[in-house]
Amino acid sequence: MASLNYSSLRTFLRSASFHTSKASIKGRDFDFNGIDDAVHCFNRMVHMHPPPSTFEFNRLFSSIVKMNHYSVVISLAKSMELFGIKHNICTFNILINCLCCLRRVDFGFSLLGKILKLGLQPDTVTFTTIIKGLCAEGKVAYAVRFFDEMVDNGYQPNVVTYTTMMNCFCKGGYTHIALHLLSKMENRGCKPDVVAYNIVIDGLCKDMRFDNAFNLYLEMMDQGVTPDVVTYNSLIQGGCNSGQWKKTTRLWNEMIAKKITPNVITFSIIVDMLCKEGKILEAECVLKKMIEDGVDPNVVTYSALMDGYCLIGRIDKALRVFDTIAKRGFQLNVVSYNILINGLCRSKRIKKAMGFFSDMNSKGLLANTITYNTLVSALCNVGKVQPAKDLLEEMCARGHTPNLITYNTLLDGLCKHGYLDEALVLFKAMEESGLELDIITYNTIIDGLSKGGKLNIATDLFSSLSVKGVNHDIKSYNIMINGLCKEGHLSEAYRLFTEMEGNGLSPDGSIYNAIIRGFFRNSNISLAMRLLQEMRDKGFSGDASTAEMLVDLLSNDAYDKSVSEELRKLLST
Repeated sequence: MASLNYSSLRTFLRSASFHTSKASIKGRDFDFNGIDDAVHCFNRMVHMHPPPSTFEFNRLFSSIVKMNHYSVVISLAKSMELFGIKHNICTFNILINCLCCLRRVDFGFSLLGKILKLGLQPDTVTFTTIIKGLCAEGKVAYAVRFFDEMVDNGYQPNVVTYTTMMNCFCKGGYTHIALHLLSKMENRGCKPDVVAYNIVIDGLCKDMRFDNAFNLYLEMMDQGVTPDVVTYNSLIQGGCNSGQWKKTTRLWNEMIAKKITPNVITFSIIVDMLCKEGKILEAECVLKKMIEDGVDPNVVTYSALMDGYCLIGRIDKALRVFDTIAKRGFQLNVVSYNILINGLCRSKRIKKAMGFFSDMNSKGLLANTITYNTLVSALCNVGKVQPAKDLLEEMCARGHTPNLITYNTLLDGLCKHGYLDEALVLFKAMEESGLELDIITYNTIIDGLSKGGKLNIATDLFSSLSVKGVNHDIKSYNIMINGLCKEGHLSEAYRLFTEMEGNGLSPDGSIYNAIIRGFFRNSNISLAMRLLQEMRDKGFSGDASTAEMLVDLLSNDAYDKSVSEELRKLLST
C-alpha cells in the first residue's frame, strides 16, 4: 500500500466530536442453513414495502460475517444502496471489517473517506478495525502512525480503544509496541486499568519475557492498580514456562494473601507445571485442594494430570483419568486423545493406541497432524513401515497436509529398516515438493546412505548442504566421520574432524571415539594416542567399543612396551 493520505481525515479530526457508537445489534442473530439461505433472506428484505431498517440489515450482515462470507456481505451492501437503503456507521464498520478480513485494508481507507464525505462520525470501532487490519497485513508502522495522527488531531481515545489496540498488537506478535502504548496512556489523559495491564503482561509472558512481565506487575501495583485472577494466571503460566519456580511460588502466595480466589485456569496451570516436572503426587494434592475449595476441574485439568501419568509411564493411571473425563460428562477433545495416544505409543502399546485413534474417529473427532505424526513415529520405531505409509495416505485422504516432521519421521523409518531405495524416492519427492528441508532431513538421509553402502552419494550430499543454505551440525559430522572411518577413509575423516572447529563446532565424545578407533585400526598409533589424550582432557571418555578395542590390542601385545604403558595409563584414568 502506498503511503497513507491523512489530509481529509486530519481536517475532520480537528472539527469533529468523537464518540463510541451506541448502535449495537440487539436480539438474536439470524439463523441460516447456509449462505444461499442468507442471500434469499436479503432478497426478501429488500423487496419488502417498506423495507426493514438499516439496523435489521446490519444484523443480517453480522450473521453472514460469522459464516466467513466477507465478499458476499460487500456485494449485498452494494445492492442495499441500489435499493435506496442507506448505510449507517455500523454498516460501514461491518464492511471495513470484511475488507480487512480479505486483507484489503487499502479499500477500508477508501470507505473511511466515504464515511467522512457523507458527514457520518467514525467511532472507536471504525478506527480499531482499521488498525487491526493494518496489523494483520504486517503494516504495524502504518497502524502506529494512523493512531498517532488520530490523537494528534483531536481524537481522544478511551481505555477501551487502547486495550483493543494493545490486544491487537500483542496477538500479532508486537508486544513491544503494546508496551510503548501502555506507557503513553497516562500522558494522554487516560489511566490504564487492570485490563490494559493484563493484556501487556500476558503478551510479555507469551513472548517468554517473564522478567519484564513481572516488573510490569510490580509497576501496576505501584500505580494503585490492583491485579486480579487474570493477572496472576498469566504470570503463573509465564513463570512456569520460563522455569522461574521461586517467583511463581511468590505469585501464588501473594494471590492467596490478597484474597484473590484461584479459578480453574489457575489450578490447571499449577497441575500442568507439577506434572511436567514429574511431581505427580504434588499435582494430585493440588487437584484434591481444588475440589475441596469448590473449584470443579475441567477437561484441561484432567488432561494435564493424564499427561503427567503418561510422562512417568503410569499408563494405567492415565487410562483411569481418561475414563473419569468421560464419566464426569466432559467432552473429550483431540488434545485428550493425543495425550493418551502419545503415552501408549511411548510404552510400545501401539495396538491400543490405534484403538483409541479409531475411537476418536468414530466419535466424529478429527485427528490432527500431531495425532498422525505420533502414530507414524511409533509404527516406524517398531519397524511397521508399511502401516505407517498407509496411515500417511489416510492422513492425506482426510484432508490433512503432512508437515516436515511427518515426512522426516517416515524417512527415518525407511532408512533404519532397510528401505533405502524407497527412502531416496521419498527424499526426492520432498525436495521437489517445495518443502523447506532442514538439517534433520539431510542428516537422516545421509545416515541412511552411509550405513546402506552408498557412502559416495552421502559424501556428495553432505558437501552440497552449504550450497543449499543448510548449516552442518554436530550430528552431520558425526554421521560422516563414522561412515568414513568404517570404510577406512581416515584422511577424509580427519579433514572433516579439523574442519569442524573452523565452523564453530567442537567434536563430541562420539566423534572422538569413532576417529580414534579408525586410527588404531589403521595403525596410526601416534595420532590415535594424541586424540585419545585430547578426548580425555576435554572430559570425554572412551565408549564400550573403544575400550574393548584397546583391551584386545593390549592383550595381544600389538604395541611396544612404552605405547602399551601409555595406553594402560589412559585406560586407568
